Amino acid sequence: MKNLLGIDVSKDTLDVCLLISNEPYYHKFQNDEDGFFNILSMFHNFKISALGFESTGNYHKKLEKYLFNNGIKPYILRPLSVSNFRKSLNVHGKTDKSDSYSIARFLKDGDLIDYLSYPIRDTFKPILSSLNLLSKQIRQTKNIIHSIELLSSDNFLVSELNSVVVGLTLKKDILEQYAITLLIEHCPESVMIKRDIKGVGDKLLIYLIPYLYDNFDKFTLKQINAFFGLNPILFQSGTSVNKKERLSKKGDTQSMTHLYMSSVSAVRTNDILRAKYLKLKANGKPSKVALVAVMSHLLRAIVIKLSYYTKRDFKK
Repeated sequence: MKNLLGIDVSKDTLDVCLLISNEPYYHKFQNDEDGFFNILSMFHNFKISALGFESTGNYHKKLEKYLFNNGIKPYILRPLSVSNFRKSLNVHGKTDKSDSYSIARFLKDGDLIDYLSYPIRDTFKPILSSLNLLSKQIRQTKNIIHSIELLSSDNFLVSELNSVVVGLTLKKDILEQYAITLLIEHCPESVMIKRDIKGVGDKLLIYLIPYLYDNFDKFTLKQINAFFGLNPILFQSGTSVNKKERLSKKGDTQSMTHLYMSSVSAVRTNDILRAKYLKLKANGKPSKVALVAVMSHLLRAIVIKLSYYTKRDFKK
């Protein structure tokens, strides 16, 4: 019988469920170096075969890094998958203790995905989050200025808010340039990809490459398409419900936006993608459907070029 270790991670504490022969034993540690050492000791002393915890934003990152540096590859579980699995256990109430038990049971009976590390993605995540926040603030401030100009004539307020927009735009430009420099440093292949594919620019690459670079070779092109929200989904039930096929759009919003804008540019400048777009249009496809096909083609082209330059084959 396998010994399993389920960990519920919070800001300050680590609730641990040690599952031995289906019998749970509970422990509680601080979410710090001492707590990490105690978990490492339990892992070796009880010959744990699988250890896992839910992805909790930033709270689990230090524990993940500590375990990885000590030769342990934990299972990083999707909270939604664990939540759905928990319902089948008939666990009443919700506490950190019961959550750690649910995670341990998921390690025993659930569908597990092997551990993958994402150092490049984790490096760029705070930068991209900051860029997204600045874009949102600029957009909201411009909307406020527009509403003020429509409803009043407060020139002083409009002037001050315009200064805010200028300042935010300047900071955003600085961060974007920093991200581009960092991308070239960590992923030099991006320079060749930009050179080889017309319509691909720096802004698109800083939103795509960090998500792809670490582990694109573990996935198929269809899975990568789905990750960025370019997979079609159906909604059917019997004969009465049969909704129109649409995109899932479950990917990162900014990645989708830049991919869309790059596709618009590529249709004008890239002969291959322009021919594809015109062929789809000639076959009666609406403009948006044809453009989505170009987006998918452009994404696949970037992955194929990345595979070529890094000499890492994507999954067939």
